[in-house]
Amino acid sequence: MRNDDTQPWVSVDAFTRMLEEQSALLPIEIFDGLNLGIGVVEHAKRSDDAPGVYILGEYRAHGVMGRGIVLYYGSFARVYGLTNAGQLRREIDRVLKHELTHHLESRAGENDLEIEDARQRNRLRGEG
Repeated sequence: MRNDDTQPWVSVDAFTRMLEEQSALLPIEIFDGLNLGIGVVEHAKRSDDAPGVYILGEYRAHGVMGRGIVLYYGSFARVYGLTNAGQLRREIDRVLKHELTHHLESRAGENDLEIEDARQRNRLRGEG
């Protein structure tokens, strides 16, 4: 049996380690208020309003439960594949920073990135 370091693909454990490593490179202050932390879900998630589009990550803010970020390992696998660790690390970093921007904007009472995301979904649906 091979361990994660010798597999020809990036396992969910290796993916999670990459996410942790990329998170550790960022200033700790940007995680303030992110009480649910950052996690990985193994399955893929598709967009409800743009069929055929996979959701790579989500920022979740709930009035009672709190704030957190989740990345979808299965979505990354379908969109980028799991054989190029360098590309996967870059995409994890990009999505992590995108979701953290949602977090910072939410805490500041702003929603510019949310509006831009909606515009992007509309373009993907052919509506704009």
